[in-house]
Amino acid sequence: MLIIFTIKILRLKKMFDTGHLHPMIVHFPIALTMVGAMLETVRFFFGKSDPKKLSSGELLLYFATASALLALLTGFLFTSTLSGKALEVRNLHVLFAIMTTVSLLATSFFYLLVRFKKQAGKTFRFVGLLFYIVSALLTGAAGYMGGTLVYTYMIGI
Repeated sequence: MLIIFTIKILRLKKMFDTGHLHPMIVHFPIALTMVGAMLETVRFFFGKSDPKKLSSGELLLYFATASALLALLTGFLFTSTLSGKALEVRNLHVLFAIMTTVSLLATSFFYLLVRFKKQAGKTFRFVGLLFYIVSALLTGAAGYMGGTLVYTYMIGI
């Protein structure tokens, strides 16, 4: 199934310039992660914990995770090869992008685990918030490296 999907994507690449897909998609995990982490921080300090209700920050986390996976996939499939200093920056960008995606997956898994185990204590909420903040910091680092590629090395322009 994955092979058929990859073949169809590669055929699609020949039909139109797919190099624009990655830049279009990357803004979603950045915005969703940052806003979600802020909402969860506010909820932790000022909100009430109700394990039956899905918080806005938690919902944004799941969307951020899905969009990060999509951004990582489009980055691997549809970006051009580089050389020199731009390649070094790209490698750093890829490293942070992978770390971001893994961190978001781990954070989502933790939130789901807490939800299904019905553990809404302050300690669990604090650990989840720490995971979320780490994910937001990694997202910022990956975004900074991506922006450096675009604006310093004029990649994609």
